[in-house]
Amino acid sequence: MDGIDFFLNIETGEIVTLNSFDPDDADKELSEMIDEGFNEVYFRIPCRESHEGYRDMSDFAETVVNEQLRNKLVHALNGSKKIFRKFKDALASDEQELERYYHFVEVRNRERVIQWLESKGFCLEVK
Repeated sequence: MDGIDFFLNIETGEIVTLNSFDPDDADKELSEMIDEGFNEVYFRIPCRESHEGYRDMSDFAETVVNEQLRNKLVHALNGSKKIFRKFKDALASDEQELERYYHFVEVRNRERVIQWLESKGFCLEVK
């Protein structure tokens, strides 16, 4: 979302939200703190790009055993408008697959976060 940024404070582990679109006094104060500690204390958390979301949906569709559902998902992905909505609507017909999809995406997002943290030089012990 334009004007909303998320930052990780590595001293506290807190994720802070900065509204630069319509900032209030707290946002202005936070902005100053971030500027002072940028890439030392505060690290901008990158957004998941739409092509990553599309790739997740495509990769997930390949794992669907039910051929009819898989074909619906692939058809949704081959559209030109509202691909994300059509994909989830098709997936909503099977509650187990929908839950499996959410888990699939959660694992992918966790991997992205770990890669991002490692790219910033943080060593992680993942549980």
